[in-house]
Amino acid sequence: METILYSDMIRKPVEKPNQRANSKLVEIVAHRGDKHWYANEVKIESGIIDKEGAYYPVSTLEGIGDDTTFMLKPKERGRLKPKKPDSFFLSGLMKKKVVDKSGEEIGRIYDFELYVGRSPWIVWKILINPTGLKPTKKRLRIPTQDVSKISSDKVTLKTELP
Repeated sequence: METILYSDMIRKPVEKPNQRANSKLVEIVAHRGDKHWYANEVKIESGIIDKEGAYYPVSTLEGIGDDTTFMLKPKERGRLKPKKPDSFFLSGLMKKKVVDKSGEEIGRIYDFELYVGRSPWIVWKILINPTGLKPTKKRLRIPTQDVSKISSDKVTLKTELP
């Protein structure tokens, strides 16, 4: 399976055809599907010229998983806003509290694992750094299908963790 961490993709250079500006991937936009979260768009900024950035479908990027740069397909025009109105930004969920079904805090989100083998990408797992005083707690990888609700202050899971 071809997976990559969100933190490895953010701020990575993007080569745009016919443009010599230094572009970079600054955001990944996702939405909830039936089973998983799907990352269907990315935001790319191009330095001083395009400081606001534009949103591009993930299918327009090539070279994902390489250690160098991404390549944007030629003649692709970006949007000023994400395509789906119910989309959310993965950066907005970083450091957000994660609670289980009973309301007990498990930890905070520190990264995401994305499956980039097809388009749209799948936000496969949420990586959680535990909080609290339990010495047995360790970092967790929770599938996105186990998330029941995303609110402004926390992410709630469908199950309780031991």
